[in-house]
Amino acid sequence: MPTPANPFADFSNALKDMKLPAFDMDAFVQMQKKNVEAMTAANQIALDGMRALFERQVQIAQNSVEEAQAAIRVAAESKGQVDVQSQIEAARAAMEKAQLNIRELSEMATKSQTEIMDILQKRMMESVDEMKNQFGKS
Repeated sequence: MPTPANPFADFSNALKDMKLPAFDMDAFVQMQKKNVEAMTAANQIALDGMRALFERQVQIAQNSVEEAQAAIRVAAESKGQVDVQSQIEAARAAMEKAQLNIRELSEMATKSQTEIMDILQKRMMESVDEMKNQFGKS
């Protein structure tokens, strides 16, 4: 019975003739270290941004409670007299303030996200250059 031909023999011979680029393990480790550092910095900015956002939300809530208490005091002191114009103005002012608060919180979140993306994009572009240098040495 004839011995079956090795189906990988041609492939093995082709690999022997192929020149693969040299691989610098130290450069690869340094590249990964920089990636971890970039991720750590991005995570720290995310954490700081969330903390600042939360603190500002707490301040807004505290201010809202104080303003509501003041409005209740004013209403109690008016002894049942209803001033429609002042109530309309108070409602308008409250809506404008709420809109400004929402805008401020949105801008805070956007700022953090932009900083995070800048760090990650910069590192990604550096990684591409490092890979070009690594594999362009062959």
